[in-house]
This record gives sequence, structure tokens and C-alpha cells, in this order.
Amino acid sequence: QMSKSTGNFLTLTQAVDKFSADGMRLALADAGDTVEDANFVEAMADAGILRLYTWVEWVKEMIANRDSLRSGPANTFNDRVFASEMNAGIIKTEQNYEK
Repeated sequence: QMSKSTGNFLTLTQAVDKFSADGMRLALADAGDTVEDANFVEAMADAGILRLYTWVEWVKEMIANRDSLRSGPANTFNDRVFASEMNAGIIKTEQNYEK
């Protein structure tokens, strides 16, 4: 846990400068979801930045190779299963927002 007395304290500005806003969001989201005190872990912020970087690189690769991706009608079994799962997720999300 961070504290001024142990020397591992970061202000919000310092943390954003060190990990970026997105890295901080990921680390803070993982900092604690129980009744215990939240615990910010720098390794989690670093891992979040790495995941974001990997995702951005994958997106760049997909955009660069978009001509080699499948095209045409989406009517295979897998396409129908995917569409069904997405529609079920949309319905569930709408229901939860209404509650």
C-alpha cells in the first residue's frame, strides 16, 4: 500500500505522468473490489500499458492487412452464433440500464 511514510506515495499527477491516464484507469479498476482497502499495484499499471500497446499494434496490423480479411456475406454458423451472442449482450445491457 502507498503511504508517505514508506516513500512509495504518488500524487495523481505523478502517477499519470508515470503510467498514463489509461494505465492508471486499468490499475485503479483492479485496485480493489472488496471491502478491504484499495491497493494500487505499479506492476498492474505497467501490465495495463503493455496490454494497451499490444492491442494498438494488433489494430495497426489488422488495418494494414484489411484487404486480406474475409469479405462477403456473413452467413456461416460461426457468424450466426456471434450475432446471436452480441444481440443477447445488447438486450442484457439494456435491461440492466433500465433497472
